Amino acid sequence: MEKLFSRNIDKGKGPSRLFVGGVHGKEGQTTIKALKSFDISTLKNGRLLLYNFPESFYISTLNRKYFDSPNGIELLNLIKKLKPNIYLELHCYKEESYLLLTREDRKIENGIPSLVELDKGILMGSVSPIIRSVFFKQYDFPFILEIPCNPDNDSLKVFLDVMTITASSDDRFEILRKLGVNYPQQVKKLQRYFLDYSDNFMILFQMTSDAIRNHLICPEELKTYMKGIIDDLDLNLNPIQIEQVAEAVMIFKKMIF
Repeated sequence: MEKLFSRNIDKGKGPSRLFVGGVHGKEGQTTIKALKSFDISTLKNGRLLLYNFPESFYISTLNRKYFDSPNGIELLNLIKKLKPNIYLELHCYKEESYLLLTREDRKIENGIPSLVELDKGILMGSVSPIIRSVFFKQYDFPFILEIPCNPDNDSLKVFLDVMTITASSDDRFEILRKLGVNYPQQVKKLQRYFLDYSDNFMILFQMTSDAIRNHLICPEELKTYMKGIIDDLDLNLNPIQIEQVAEAVMIFKKMIF
């Protein structure tokens, strides 16, 4: 089993960046190869922490219970400490999981949009909404990057190229602009998913977390309060997403009280 890997690069003033791999299961055996191969000279300013977790029991990051696990707690601590503007969560997937990750109805089944293939089996999409809404501003860059668990050299090259673009950019807009040169249709799809998220999930989270912060509601009133917002604003959220918002709000509550 690969040991935990960590490397901190500090180039002074600039964005805070965090690239983490192996957050659950045995995925770290693949992601550590990319983290160790990453060319740190591509970082021109700001800070970048490369971090790979050791093997752990597999719990999906879409599950609230993940963030109570040792790796989940450590991940939250890293994010809270570094406050990254740019966050890349590295995963690997088995061949049989490809369709589950990229199918168009993933939002219905899992509450999140499908991942988008850039090239050579490399998939990209937003991180778990449970942490996306709590720890990141609307226009930060918290993304997942997936690679086949037994990648060939072509897949690894694309993976590293995306990591390089992400590390050498100052913000979300620069990253997507650079990615859009080679992957214009894929970036357009990612942007559509982002707008849907911002116009629905993020609005509900922000309004509900504000109410929790200002003691306008108690946890027992959470679901009723959320339903009122959804009805008033005609938000497009399915039951799984509503539950994810509630879980995100409870993490937020735990942080501030």
